[in-house]
Amino acid sequence: MKVTQLYFEESTFGKTISNWAESIGIETVKFDHKTEEQLNQIDGLLLFHENHDIDRVQQELLAAFEQKQRGISKIDINGTLSVAVSNFSLWLDRNKCKTILATGSDALTKNPNLERFLEQLKTA
Repeated sequence: MKVTQLYFEESTFGKTISNWAESIGIETVKFDHKTEEQLNQIDGLLLFHENHDIDRVQQELLAAFEQKQRGISKIDINGTLSVAVSNFSLWLDRNKCKTILATGSDALTKNPNLERFLEQLKTA
């Protein structure tokens, strides 16, 4: 994968994403919502959701990235797996994102499609 650094939130979802990223050699950094400096260092937002159900915290992050005109990729983990992986890869190429923030609700960790998506990304 073309990402060199992945920011994650202090949450169950964040720990899941962090463990996955470390397993494929991507440097991980804990994201602090209160630090504007960190937000300025991030190239793009990877927003995981189920059926377009987005939590308040993720909506706030989405608004912050839209305001800064940073790249945003939304992954519906209940959608078609091959399409999600392909769209994410194209998004990375188009936006040249090397440093991203991955966010999603803790409930997503119980969805088996999250693990399938992450496994597919290992080979993308």
